[in-house]
Amino acid sequence: MRLVTKNMTTKEIVIKEKNYSLEKIKDMTEMSEILKSHIIKHKLYTPISGRNYVHVEGWQFAGGLLGLTPLVVSIQDLSKTGEIKYMATVEIINKLGVVIGRGFSICSNKETKKKSFDEYAILSMAQTRSLGKAYRNIIGWVIKMAGYESTPAEEIPKEKT
Repeated sequence: MRLVTKNMTTKEIVIKEKNYSLEKIKDMTEMSEILKSHIIKHKLYTPISGRNYVHVEGWQFAGGLLGLTPLVVSIQDLSKTGEIKYMATVEIINKLGVVIGRGFSICSNKETKKKSFDEYAILSMAQTRSLGKAYRNIIGWVIKMAGYESTPAEEIPKEKT
């Protein structure tokens, strides 16, 4: 991960390369502070029932710090008469292209808050949810270390707000 900072004394831009490792607790502690700051600065969380849940963009940022990339590997149309329903599968790959995690999720227009959604939005939400789930399975504990709930915001029903 490339960190760009500005030295306030000399006004010089400093670029540091940092590769975080899931195996090193010191790295994860340092990363959780960067993550927390980024999530707050960019408002990448939603408070629900008194707890803060990170948006999928926050999970992607955390994955990026670790060199992890999401890849949508399948979409299944599970629609039937009167229902638009999709299931998505996302894999998380490391810098070497090795699959290290996977997430599955479904979205349907039968959900309370999705009744008026167009088909593309149902499909998109299935992908978004599975992406968050895939990251959660690998780095949920790091998100928790940063002070947030380990469930992606997109998985929490909005009626609980």
